[in-house]
Amino acid sequence: MHQTLATEEFRSIYDANVDAIRSYCHRRVQAQQVEDAVADVFLVVWRRIGDAPPGDEATLWLYGIARNVVRNHTRSKYRLQRLRGRLAESAARSEADASVQVLRRIEDQEILDALAHLRPADQEILRLAAWEGLKPAEIATVLDIDPHAASMRLQRARNRLARLIGMSVEKPNSKTVPRPVPNGGRR
Repeated sequence: MHQTLATEEFRSIYDANVDAIRSYCHRRVQAQQVEDAVADVFLVVWRRIGDAPPGDEATLWLYGIARNVVRNHTRSKYRLQRLRGRLAESAARSEADASVQVLRRIEDQEILDALAHLRPADQEILRLAAWEGLKPAEIATVLDIDPHAASMRLQRARNRLARLIGMSVEKPNSKTVPRPVPNGGRR
Protein backbone atom coordinates (compact mmCIF):
# COMPACT_ATOMS: atom_id res chain seq x y z
CA MET A 1 0.00 0.00 0.00
CA HIS A 2 2.78 2.43 0.93
CA GLN A 3 4.58 1.72 -2.35
CA THR A 4 1.40 2.50 -4.27
CA LEU A 5 1.01 5.85 -2.49
CA ALA A 6 4.64 6.74 -3.21
CA THR A 7 4.20 5.78 -6.85
CA GLU A 8 1.05 7.89 -7.14
CA GLU A 9 2.73 10.85 -5.44
CA PHE A 10 5.74 10.55 -7.75
CA ARG A 11 3.52 10.33 -10.84
CA SER A 12 1.59 13.40 -9.71
CA ILE A 13 4.78 15.42 -9.14
CA TYR A 14 6.27 14.18 -12.41
CA ASP A 15 3.20 14.98 -14.49
CA ALA A 16 2.81 18.44 -12.97
CA ASN A 17 6.48 19.43 -13.31
CA VAL A 18 8.30 17.51 -16.03
CA ASP A 19 7.87 20.25 -18.64
CA ALA A 20 9.05 22.97 -16.27
CA ILE A 21 12.09 20.92 -15.22
CA ARG A 22 12.88 20.07 -18.86
CA SER A 23 12.77 23.80 -19.71
CA TYR A 24 14.94 24.63 -16.70
CA CYS A 25 17.54 22.07 -17.77
CA HIS A 26 17.32 23.06 -21.44
CA ARG A 27 18.35 26.61 -20.55
CA ARG A 28 21.34 25.42 -18.57
CA VAL A 29 22.91 22.37 -20.22
CA GLN A 30 23.75 21.35 -23.77
CA ALA A 31 20.83 20.01 -25.81
CA GLN A 32 22.20 16.46 -25.84
CA GLN A 33 22.34 16.46 -22.02
CA VAL A 34 18.83 17.75 -21.30
CA GLU A 35 17.06 14.38 -21.13
CA ASP A 36 19.85 12.91 -18.97
CA ALA A 37 19.56 15.85 -16.59
CA VAL A 38 15.76 15.54 -16.41
CA ALA A 39 16.09 11.81 -15.75
CA ASP A 40 18.64 12.48 -13.00
CA VAL A 41 16.30 15.02 -11.38
CA PHE A 42 13.41 12.59 -11.26
CA LEU A 43 15.65 9.76 -10.08
CA VAL A 44 16.50 11.91 -7.06
CA VAL A 45 12.80 12.69 -6.62
CA TRP A 46 11.95 8.98 -6.72
CA ARG A 47 14.58 8.20 -4.10
CA ARG A 48 13.49 11.10 -1.89
CA ILE A 49 9.72 11.02 -2.51
CA GLY A 50 9.13 10.95 1.23
CA ASP A 51 10.82 14.36 1.50
CA ALA A 52 8.61 15.98 -1.14
CA PRO A 53 6.78 19.02 0.21
CA PRO A 54 3.08 19.42 -0.51
CA GLY A 55 1.50 21.51 -3.26
CA ASP A 56 3.35 24.31 -5.02
CA GLU A 57 6.35 23.90 -2.72
CA ALA A 58 7.14 20.68 -4.59
CA THR A 59 8.01 22.70 -7.70
CA LEU A 60 10.51 24.80 -5.76
CA TRP A 61 11.93 21.62 -4.25
CA LEU A 62 12.34 20.22 -7.77
CA TYR A 63 14.11 23.38 -8.92
CA GLY A 64 16.57 22.93 -6.05
CA ILE A 65 17.20 19.34 -7.11
CA ALA A 66 17.51 20.41 -10.75
CA ARG A 67 20.01 23.08 -9.77
CA ASN A 68 22.22 20.48 -8.11
CA VAL A 69 21.88 18.08 -11.04
CA VAL A 70 22.81 20.82 -13.52
CA ARG A 71 25.82 21.75 -11.39
CA ASN A 72 26.93 18.11 -11.41
CA HIS A 73 26.51 17.91 -15.18
CA THR A 74 28.50 21.14 -15.59
CA ARG A 75 31.30 19.87 -13.35
CA SER A 76 31.38 16.62 -15.30
CA LYS A 77 31.61 18.56 -18.56
CA TYR A 78 34.54 20.63 -17.29
CA ARG A 79 36.30 17.55 -15.90
CA LEU A 80 35.92 15.89 -19.30
CA GLN A 81 37.30 18.97 -21.04
CA ARG A 82 40.27 19.09 -18.64
CA LEU A 83 40.91 15.39 -19.17
CA ARG A 84 40.80 15.81 -22.94
CA GLY A 85 43.24 18.72 -22.62
CA ARG A 86 45.58 16.66 -20.48
CA LEU A 87 45.42 13.77 -22.90
CA ALA A 88 46.15 16.09 -25.82
CA GLU A 89 49.11 17.60 -23.93
CA SER A 90 50.34 14.16 -23.00
CA ALA A 91 50.16 12.96 -26.59
CA ALA A 92 51.93 16.12 -27.79
CA ARG A 93 54.88 15.71 -25.46
CA SER A 94 55.13 11.96 -25.77
CA GLU A 95 58.79 11.01 -25.89
CA ALA A 96 59.99 8.82 -28.70
CA ASP A 97 62.78 7.43 -26.54
CA ALA A 98 61.54 4.19 -24.93
CA SER A 99 64.15 4.36 -22.15
CA VAL A 100 62.68 7.66 -20.91
CA GLN A 101 59.23 6.09 -20.80
CA VAL A 102 60.52 3.07 -18.89
CA LEU A 103 62.22 5.33 -16.33
CA ARG A 104 59.06 7.40 -15.95
CA ARG A 105 56.99 4.26 -15.30
CA ILE A 106 59.49 3.11 -12.67
CA GLU A 107 59.36 6.52 -10.97
CA ASP A 108 55.56 6.56 -11.11
CA GLN A 109 55.42 3.11 -9.56
CA GLU A 110 57.79 4.17 -6.78
CA ILE A 111 55.52 7.12 -6.01
CA LEU A 112 52.41 4.92 -6.04
CA ASP A 113 54.13 2.42 -3.74
CA ALA A 114 55.11 5.22 -1.35
CA LEU A 115 51.59 6.65 -1.50
CA ALA A 116 50.19 3.27 -0.46
CA HIS A 117 52.26 3.48 2.76
CA LEU A 118 50.65 6.75 3.83
CA ARG A 119 47.59 7.05 6.04
CA PRO A 120 44.30 6.94 4.11
CA ALA A 121 43.62 10.60 4.96
CA ASP A 122 47.00 11.62 3.48
CA GLN A 123 46.40 9.47 0.40
CA GLU A 124 43.00 11.09 -0.19
CA ILE A 125 44.20 14.68 0.14
CA LEU A 126 47.15 14.01 -2.19
CA ARG A 127 44.87 12.35 -4.73
CA LEU A 128 42.45 15.27 -4.61
CA ALA A 129 45.32 17.66 -5.30
CA ALA A 130 47.23 15.61 -7.88
CA TRP A 131 44.64 13.49 -9.63
CA GLU A 132 41.60 15.76 -9.43
CA GLY A 133 43.63 18.96 -9.78
CA LEU A 134 41.91 20.64 -6.82
CA LYS A 135 43.30 23.66 -5.02
CA PRO A 136 43.44 23.68 -1.20
CA ALA A 137 40.26 25.78 -0.94
CA GLU A 138 38.44 23.28 -3.16
CA ILE A 139 39.83 20.37 -1.15
CA ALA A 140 38.52 22.09 1.96
CA THR A 141 35.04 22.10 0.47
CA VAL A 142 35.22 18.43 -0.51
CA LEU A 143 36.50 17.38 2.91
CA ASP A 144 34.27 19.86 4.76
CA ILE A 145 37.18 21.40 6.61
CA ASP A 146 38.63 24.89 7.01
CA PRO A 147 40.70 26.04 3.98
CA HIS A 148 43.71 26.74 6.19
CA ALA A 149 43.44 23.23 7.64
CA ALA A 150 43.30 21.81 4.12
CA SER A 151 46.46 23.70 3.15
CA MET A 152 48.28 22.47 6.22
CA ARG A 153 47.14 18.87 5.79
CA LEU A 154 48.13 18.93 2.12
CA GLN A 155 51.57 20.30 2.96
CA ARG A 156 52.11 17.68 5.67
CA ALA A 157 50.97 14.87 3.37
CA ARG A 158 53.31 16.09 0.63
CA ASN A 159 56.18 16.17 3.12
CA ARG A 160 55.43 12.63 4.32
CA LEU A 161 55.36 11.39 0.72
CA ALA A 162 58.59 13.24 -0.08
CA ARG A 163 60.31 11.59 2.88
CA LEU A 164 59.15 8.15 1.73
CA ILE A 165 60.55 8.63 -1.77
CA GLY A 166 63.74 10.26 -0.53
CA MET A 167 63.13 13.81 -1.71
CA SER A 168 63.87 16.95 0.24
CA VAL A 169 60.98 18.13 2.38
CA GLU A 170 59.35 21.39 1.38
CA LYS A 171 59.55 23.95 4.14
CA PRO A 172 56.45 25.96 4.98
CA ASN A 173 56.25 29.50 3.65
CA SER A 174 57.96 31.79 6.15
CA LYS A 175 55.14 34.31 5.75
CA THR A 176 52.59 31.78 6.97
CA VAL A 177 51.70 32.36 10.59
CA PRO A 178 50.52 29.22 12.32
CA ARG A 179 47.11 29.65 13.82
CA PRO A 180 44.90 27.25 15.72
CA VAL A 181 42.08 25.76 13.73
CA PRO A 182 38.84 25.55 15.70
CA ASN A 183 37.03 22.22 15.91
CA GLY A 184 39.98 20.34 14.40
CA GLY A 185 39.46 21.94 11.00
CA ARG A 186 35.85 20.75 10.68
CA ARG A 187 33.23 23.27 9.65
